[in-house]
Amino acid sequence: MKISDVLAISGKPGLFKILASSPKNLVVESMIDGKRSSIPGSLRVSSLSDITMYTTNEDVPLREILKSMFDKNKGKPALSHNAAQQEVKDFIDSVVDNLDHGRVYASDLRKLVQWYNLLISQKALPFEVEEEKKEDKDDKKPTATKSAAKKKPGAKKPVIRKSPSAKKAVATKSTKTTKK
Repeated sequence: MKISDVLAISGKPGLFKILASSPKNLVVESMIDGKRSSIPGSLRVSSLSDITMYTTNEDVPLREILKSMFDKNKGKPALSHNAAQQEVKDFIDSVVDNLDHGRVYASDLRKLVQWYNLLISQKALPFEVEEEKKEDKDDKKPTATKSAAKKKPGAKKPVIRKSPSAKKAVATKSTKTTKK
């Protein structure tokens, strides 16, 4: 599973897998109970690949934090998110260097541990490596230019004919006479 396929939806507990998307809504499946639902585009939805955590140096992507949690626990679940607040804080501090506790709340740390345990139970960790889009000049397809697309001498230009229904309707002006 790719990290970009996992969503956190504001106001809904747990994580969700994307099943289908359209401009107006998403069809997702809950990783907690497997129920499918349609999420309107008006809800705040975040992909796990877009989430970062505040540190005193630079923000750390959630992907790296989850990977270091996975490595530290050797692929096993972490402590419960319902554990004592100090235990959760100490666990996250052992994984993330220089965490900015002024901007990261205890509820955020609990949510991180809950998400990690949920991903482990779904066998979603470690995430698949997503391919980065590299645009090399060699990989680009050559574009056709006017000089490259020269016509053969004597070739006729194709005739494009419009159907009768494509003609514009002629507006008629009606005159009304008023009596005084």
